[in-house]
Amino acid sequence: MNRTSALGLLGLSEPIRAQDVQAAFRQRVKRAHPDLNGTDAPLRRLILARDLLMRQLRNGPDISEIIEELSDPAEPLRLSVETAVTGGGIVTDVPLPLELIHDAGPGRSLMHRKTLRITLPAGLRDGERLRLKAARPGGTEHVFRIEIERREDLHAEGHDLCLTVPVEARRLRLGGQVRVETPHGPQTVDLSDAVDNRLTLKGLGLPATARYPAGDLHLRFEAFETPMRPASDLLAEFHRKWA
Repeated sequence: MNRTSALGLLGLSEPIRAQDVQAAFRQRVKRAHPDLNGTDAPLRRLILARDLLMRQLRNGPDISEIIEELSDPAEPLRLSVETAVTGGGIVTDVPLPLELIHDAGPGRSLMHRKTLRITLPAGLRDGERLRLKAARPGGTEHVFRIEIERREDLHAEGHDLCLTVPVEARRLRLGGQVRVETPHGPQTVDLSDAVDNRLTLKGLGLPATARYPAGDLHLRFEAFETPMRPASDLLAEFHRKWA
C-alpha cells in the first residue's frame, strides 16, 4: 500500500489534514468490522492506510513510501504429529484487531485475543490451510496454516512420518522382534527385515484424506549400549533368587 492507495481507501484527495484522515477512518471502520465481513482483512487495510497517512503528515508526504500488506493472513496452528495423525479437539488463541475510537482524539489500534475450541480432522499436512467457518451468520471466519511440530525423534516429511527408535546394540545385531510405539499405536516389527538399520511400514504415515494419499512410516533404529552391571550386583541378585 502506498500514499495513493491509502488516500483512495479512505476516500480522500489532496491536500489532507490529520482531522480529515481521522474522520474518514471513523466513517469506514464500523463497516469494516470482522463480524460484518467474516474476516479482519478490511479493518487491517484501513488501519494501515490511516497509519501511513498520519505518519506522513508528521514527517512530510512521501509518494514513494510503500507499506507491505500481510501476504499470508493465516494464523499458524501448531500440532503434534499425533494430533495430525488422529485429529481431535484442541484449544487455541487467535489475535483479532480492536480499534478503539475516541470522539475527542485519535483512535488507537490494539490487538486482543479470542479463545477458540476447534475439532480437527485426521490427516492434516504441514503447511496446509484450514478454514474455520463462522459459528453464526456474519461471524468472523479464521484461516489457519498448519505447522506440525518437529521433534528430535519424530517428524513429518510430506505425507510420510520419520521415527527414530532406540534399540539395544546386542538386540540390533542379533535381530528378532521388537515393539515400537508409533503415532498409530504399538507395532511389532522384525529387526531382521531392516536394511542399514532402516525399515519402512507402508500406510502408517499421515492418513489418507480426500486430497492426499496415505503416507508411510520410516523407522530408523539407533543402537545404544547397555552398561555392564558390577559383579557384586549380579552376585547379590543370585543370592536373592536362590536363598
